[in-house]
Amino acid sequence: MGLRDRLLDAQSSLLARLRPSAGRGRGGAGRIHVVGNCQGQAVAHAMRMLLPERDVAFTSVFGIARRHRTMAALVAATRDADAVFATAFAAPFRDEGTFEDLRAGTRLHVIPTLVFSAFHPDAVYVGERAEEAPLMGPMGGHHSALALHGYLEGFDPERTLRLFRAEAFRRVGYLDVWDEAVATLVERGRHADYPLAEAILRWTRRGAFMHGINHPKMFVAADLARGLLRRAGIGFEDLDLEGYLPDDVIRSGTWPVYPAIGAHYGIPASELFLKAPTRKTGPARTLTLRAFVEASHASYRTRDRSALRSVRVEAWRADEAVRRDLAALAA
Repeated sequence: MGLRDRLLDAQSSLLARLRPSAGRGRGGAGRIHVVGNCQGQAVAHAMRMLLPERDVAFTSVFGIARRHRTMAALVAATRDADAVFATAFAAPFRDEGTFEDLRAGTRLHVIPTLVFSAFHPDAVYVGERAEEAPLMGPMGGHHSALALHGYLEGFDPERTLRLFRAEAFRRVGYLDVWDEAVATLVERGRHADYPLAEAILRWTRRGAFMHGINHPKMFVAADLARGLLRRAGIGFEDLDLEGYLPDDVIRSGTWPVYPAIGAHYGIPASELFLKAPTRKTGPARTLTLRAFVEASHASYRTRDRSALRSVRVEAWRADEAVRRDLAALAA
């Protein structure tokens, strides 16, 4: 856990202790354990606000097999909790334990892992092989399929920028993603035994509810925290969590809803990317679309072309009609 995460944890714990409880004992005083990715951490922070009299512990799945060398050790560390909430994960435990062992050995409630591409259909991973870690670019592990296509086709940034408009989005199917994205998210909820259909309706009333394809906004994490506690039978004192919680997930950056996408769905839009802070690049800052495309192309020039692999872009380039039409739109 990095310094920022430790500070956020300390802030959350302090706020929880300071908030007066309207009904002492509500929710009890037992321990709750959350195991998860960045989405799970946001849920854990929300639960701390809702349960001021409980100890809400969080274990990150990143490097979890180093902290708990076996799944049996993780089960032992969480077994005495009143409830365990976890995002599904896989890790190379020495005893070859799996997520199902955690389910069998604890009072586990699965946190649905949210992935939703309709607001950000251009975001893809790039890498030489799918099983390897993705190539890092100006926005971390997420890349623009259009920016990569332009580079591989030999377009300069100026020509590539002409692809970021409704005609190109329509040609590659970016305006037809909604139904499939909703169905996929509902199915993810079903696998976690958590109904997401009504939740999606609530979230969409506020516009784009994701920072990127796999980073929900904090009000979504807060909504999940409430729903998970209810399903676990754990009472809580509800409150306007947005007045208490920082947006944990935004530290990973924000991919904008492109103007043509925003116009299609009738929601606010922008061409400004929020670049996450790193030791190398410094504090968080915004990037214009032009700066993002230029930085993406500059990054690709330092790589062997064999490493610039994207299933989507490869499909476009293999389809002569799509390739021809995108070239015409970039002309």
